[in-house]
Amino acid sequence: MLTRLVCLCWAVSFAMCVNGLGVNWGTQAIHPLPPTIVSQLLQDNGIKKVKLFDADQATMSALSGTGMEVMVGIPNNMLATIAGDYSAAKQWVKQNVTRYNFNGGVTIKYVAVGNEPFLSSYNHSFDNVTFPALQNIQNALNDAGLGDKIKATVPQNADVYGTTGGPSGGKFRSDISSVMTSIVQLLSSSGAPFTVNIYPFISLYQDANFPTGYAFFDGTDTVTDSNGIVYHNVFDANFDTLIAALKVVGFPNLPIIVGEVGWPTDGDKNANVVNAKRFYDGLLKKLASNAGTPQRPGYLEVYLFGLIDEDAKSISPGNFERHWGIFTYDGRPKFQMDFAGQDPTKSLVPAKNVKYLPKQWCVIRPDATNLTALGENVGYACTFSDCTALGYGSSCGDMDTQGNASFAFNMYYQVQYQKETACDFQGLAMVTTQNASRNNCNFTIQIDVSRAWTTMQSQSMATATVLLTLFLQFVLYFLLQMAILRFPAVYFWLVTSTMAFVSVNGLGVNWGTQATHPLPPTTVAQLLQDNGITKVKLFDSDHGTLSAISGMGIEVMVAIPNGMLATVAGDYDTAKQWVEQHVKRYLFNGGVNIKYVAVGNEPFLTVYNHTFDNVTFPALKNIQNALIEAGLGGTIKATVPFNAAVYGSQFPSDGKFRPDIHSLMVEIAQFLNSSGAPFTINIYPFISLYQDPYFPADFAFFDGNGSTLFDRAAGINYTNVFDANFDTLVSALKDAGVPDLPIIVGEIGWPTDGHKSANVANAKRFYDGLLKKLAGGVGTPLRPGHIEVYLFSLIDEDAKSTEPGNFERHWGIFAYDGRPKFAMDLSGKDPAKQLVPAKNVEYLPQKWCVLNPNANNPFALGKNVEYACMNADCTPLGYGSSCGDLDVQGNASYAFNIYYQTQSQKEGACNFEGLALVVTRNASRDGCVFPIQMDISKMTASPSWMTTPSMSMAAAMVLFMTLFLQFSFRGLI
Repeated sequence: MLTRLVCLCWAVSFAMCVNGLGVNWGTQAIHPLPPTIVSQLLQDNGIKKVKLFDADQATMSALSGTGMEVMVGIPNNMLATIAGDYSAAKQWVKQNVTRYNFNGGVTIKYVAVGNEPFLSSYNHSFDNVTFPALQNIQNALNDAGLGDKIKATVPQNADVYGTTGGPSGGKFRSDISSVMTSIVQLLSSSGAPFTVNIYPFISLYQDANFPTGYAFFDGTDTVTDSNGIVYHNVFDANFDTLIAALKVVGFPNLPIIVGEVGWPTDGDKNANVVNAKRFYDGLLKKLASNAGTPQRPGYLEVYLFGLIDEDAKSISPGNFERHWGIFTYDGRPKFQMDFAGQDPTKSLVPAKNVKYLPKQWCVIRPDATNLTALGENVGYACTFSDCTALGYGSSCGDMDTQGNASFAFNMYYQVQYQKETACDFQGLAMVTTQNASRNNCNFTIQIDVSRAWTTMQSQSMATATVLLTLFLQFVLYFLLQMAILRFPAVYFWLVTSTMAFVSVNGLGVNWGTQATHPLPPTTVAQLLQDNGITKVKLFDSDHGTLSAISGMGIEVMVAIPNGMLATVAGDYDTAKQWVEQHVKRYLFNGGVNIKYVAVGNEPFLTVYNHTFDNVTFPALKNIQNALIEAGLGGTIKATVPFNAAVYGSQFPSDGKFRPDIHSLMVEIAQFLNSSGAPFTINIYPFISLYQDPYFPADFAFFDGNGSTLFDRAAGINYTNVFDANFDTLVSALKDAGVPDLPIIVGEIGWPTDGHKSANVANAKRFYDGLLKKLAGGVGTPLRPGHIEVYLFSLIDEDAKSTEPGNFERHWGIFAYDGRPKFAMDLSGKDPAKQLVPAKNVEYLPQKWCVLNPNANNPFALGKNVEYACMNADCTPLGYGSSCGDLDVQGNASYAFNIYYQTQSQKEGACNFEGLALVVTRNASRDGCVFPIQMDISKMTASPSWMTTPSMSMAAAMVLFMTLFLQFSFRGLI
């Protein structure tokens, strides 16, 4: 009994914090931990208070029901709008405070109005709007009936006050003295605290003569105030300077919150783990003792800064700015720390269920010869990733040139989710599976956010899923046996209903991922399965994607991007390594059914200006040989997807490869033939129609209602451009000496927006004809029979380049969120049949950003619309597109909303110099859909009813027992 009591006491103390202690949760990271994981991290470490810098819906949802006390934030760029429009303040409170104020919701205690708005570096930008915004928010809280328990405050930097005679001489800065006095008076009258951010580290960083020990709580350096008070640390001195300043304006007893205080662990000679631990040990011990400061003894409410490192923060203040976390980017504690302030050897609890990318690093090639390009490539890598650890005095600051280059290359590679093309750098880099870390310099493996599980999912889920599957198989077997024996009609229904999951033999789809908010791979994999799609063509070999389709039996074509062709062509070892890492590793029982490797994609397009002419064929040979050496050449073939521009003729029977690449294409075709691989071609009837204003429109379709092309030499009358194009290739292959080489149509489809001919009606017409043709197995005049085809594409991609045309982002048969765009039968039988939409899709709140009808800054409209469209997808606004008929106001609203959604409805994303406002009424109009973006952070692969094993098993048991009893009572069993 005593032992159990001791263990219980230990468990309780483990989850305790100093009274009043909170943390700042910032989210400026390239691969942020999912909110559910961070919320669990807070709970596991007994943290009861958290300060945010916005009111992000996913974050708030993750905190809902935890009982944690929350300070939400309004970004500085929203201050002007809220200051100038009380209705905007009320709307903000309604959307970001009131909506969460329910039993089991979020315990919001404070609203931070701006963040350090009077920093001198802001050049007075917020001087005239901060106080009115504070007033409006507090009044809006009062009007909502929340003002008695939720208070508005303004987190200020400690530079709003100063002194010339020690802490007792503290006064607010002269240039903002009057506005600070007004703010203090309002805070006092509303019962709100003064919030200040104090940074002893910054004092040390900015002043080379600052006494180091004075920045900590155990130093011997002291400062004596003019009143005779001896200060042993700068924190106390800074805090008491604020008390003196409050006393000067008549509010000496105004409550104070320390909104931010902490110590960074990298990016400067003084920013390291040793100093951070020393600082926090002293601070937490001080807070635990409730000693306060000389001028304010007792309890202090403090929020540590910050919880987790943020690798996307601005480094204008210094390289250390990305390293304030007490946890690393992936939720690992950096050092021992006791939030209770009692035991500095105690360890924090790390984040749970964190998923990582594969254990592979990008480093400089030991045999790299193009060293003159090293500097520019390292500079490029560091521009788009975090190289702050390489600075003087930092954790990786003592490496040589090769070490610096490897660190930079690897950081960029990880930031880019280990995409193959992200580790090339003009042939200077290579991928290795040997940990590249050295000395105290850690070469990170980035977290795989797409695979991160929510905290409600446990390791036992996999076991439970297996059990559930077996159980349901038994149930299905029982029902089928009963149906066959007793209910032939039911049996017929069961059999025919499964036809919804049948597609044309040989039919596949292209799965592209160039989207700002891509559906999680697990969701897409389920979408493929639900629609009976058994083949998929990829444009890379992303680990998250391949993991999602593992075990499904779907036939897969993985790909090597064009940017890697030179490296793979020039080094056979690289080709072998690529095959090992991206093919062989997935070939296990229950793994991925890889059938093809696409070496490049349309590498001979004329727009590439012959860039890949000399590397494509060698790369193809190296990959096929690497497959053979790995023992895979008999089942997996390397091919090259080509654009139809590689051949041409006046008539199909005259087809020949393009003169400038003729000999090269002949070599490739013959090599494919010898290795047993197919020729892969992308055919686009839409492009024929798009590029030629005189092209007969009906000839692009399959219903034979328009012009025909008579090939006199062959005596064939072509009724559609697809057949003519395909047979031109057949003739070109005949000319190359391989007339029977198998052909795959790697891409074919029709876009639904972005051009006058790109619409749902035309797309449906095209697909209905194509699928009927494929189902009939008629082939083409010169190649009758089965054709293997991959539709382009599965889902819209709003981040694709629009250089080919605005339609380029609208090729999907499913919308961005996995909704079918039109009725479609992949078996080619019933054009009225509906596809199955994506499951478990979560959306952001039902709110839109539109042009403010009261906007009075019309001259700024053009540049703001342009900015929105540069950073979001405005292609539906083009002539002949789905939203092409909107007026100026409609265009602006569409642009503002699409940017707002792309930014995940962040508060500051709907301002546009006061021209925009958020509404909860659907802004769609006249066939133009104003979309609500998906909330990727909340999406999981499993249906909601399967979130716990016990619930899924219980549901299955209840279903089975109900059916069993019903049939028993009816005397059927």
